Amino acid sequence: MVELIKSSNRRSVLASFLHAFFYVVYAIAVLVLLIVFPTAPWAALALVVVSKWRVVAVRPRYWWANILSNLPDTLFGMGVVILMWASASLPLQIALTLGHIAWLIYLKPKHTRHMMMIQAGVSQFIAIWALFVVGHVLPLSAVVVLMFIIGFSSARHALSTYDEADRGLLSLIWGFLAAQLGFVAWHWTIAYSIAPTLKIPQIAIIIAAIAMLAERGYAAWYDDGRISWSEMKWPTIFVGLVLALLLLMFSGLWDASTL
Repeated sequence: MVELIKSSNRRSVLASFLHAFFYVVYAIAVLVLLIVFPTAPWAALALVVVSKWRVVAVRPRYWWANILSNLPDTLFGMGVVILMWASASLPLQIALTLGHIAWLIYLKPKHTRHMMMIQAGVSQFIAIWALFVVGHVLPLSAVVVLMFIIGFSSARHALSTYDEADRGLLSLIWGFLAAQLGFVAWHWTIAYSIAPTLKIPQIAIIIAAIAMLAERGYAAWYDDGRISWSEMKWPTIFVGLVLALLLLMFSGLWDASTL
């Protein structure tokens, strides 16, 4: 029996190593495709889509459920590809590749509520960031639809950690909110430079802040059926300060130099 357990453990370690190895190879392959085809990200995006082949490697009746459950991971992967392509900088591309590997090996396999909330938030942030990096060349309707998909998938992933009967409805509501904010941001986009060739759009930060506040409110309500100020005070103050700084000091609406 002891030998059987040891053998099982060795196989488990080997399987984990091979799993991580193939993830690293996959992330590097994405980088290589972007280096080989620097003018367009289609080959790398196609690899991301093809890597999800297991979604349809089951009976067709399970396809839709698999597509929904894999949306956050797919959106994250496609978002990283677009950011790497848009940066057109090898150091930034390598940094994003390392982030992609960290997502695949460390963050993605976690299934605790806390880690799945982080997965939902990171996927939403990266996907919105990437969308608005290329949003200026997309029609408004495409941006709104994509914002809905991003918001819906993120909310559905986060709510899957709760025993929520109305998960679909709440996910739709968040998707519509994200779409409305995307509609506004398409007309008025502000971005902050983090590198000469890459900027973070303000809308990605705003939605991330609102999502954090919404999650704290939902968690408080889920615990005891009510939301108290003591539970929401600090999250509300933090998010309020972030939004005030973004909308006033970093949007040109208030010029501090005149004081």
